[in-house]
Amino acid sequence: MLVGVIDRLKLSWHRDLASHPVTHAWVLNLYRAGEQHPEKVGDYFPHQHAPWPELSADLARHASDERRHTKLYAKAIERIGGTVEELEGWDVFNRVIRDHTPVPFSIHEGDAPDVKRRKLGHFLAHAHCLERRVLRSVEYHAEACAQLGRTREAKLVEGVHADEARHVSYSREAVFELLGRREALEAFEIHGRAEAAADKAFSAYQVRIFMERHARHVPLPRRVVYSACAAIMEARA
Repeated sequence: MLVGVIDRLKLSWHRDLASHPVTHAWVLNLYRAGEQHPEKVGDYFPHQHAPWPELSADLARHASDERRHTKLYAKAIERIGGTVEELEGWDVFNRVIRDHTPVPFSIHEGDAPDVKRRKLGHFLAHAHCLERRVLRSVEYHAEACAQLGRTREAKLVEGVHADEARHVSYSREAVFELLGRREALEAFEIHGRAEAAADKAFSAYQVRIFMERHARHVPLPRRVVYSACAAIMEARA
């Protein structure tokens, strides 16, 4: 029952976001910031350190997908009359997750092969947990766009969703191959906790920002509900 209530709340939130060009551009900028993040840091998708060619190709393709998504979101924002914004800090979900992650995964040229392999495994565990969350988010957003008749935006998000599903799949398999079952499960536990805590913190923060800037676009009863949800998430973060 609780899961059903949460699903309805999240779908309602995404319908409200997609119902007005200003709020829709706001959330599309958040999605875009996450997709653009790998281009702004030096340790995402280190395909050159992959120990087998198929994984190297998967990582390179993943990076290419993110660059393409960044451009697609920018075009969608401009098409609905919004402004593409260069976000940073806690407006970037990846950044919030990194702030909650206790294990480093940046690979350095001087690292021993086993260290590189372990760090790559942890990066992919981080990426898996991140992409799994994004996958669910874009499911809600695609459904909301479809319900509102936002056909072009729904098609865009559905395309992103298909890519994210592939990212979730290959990254999970690679972590087990890189680390072995025991260490892989430990890595997923670490990064899963980090992502879950980051999701609560990020979501609560963004709801607060939304209410400060765009509350007038949402009916009062739902504003009250969303603000209450933000307070609960803040308490649990």
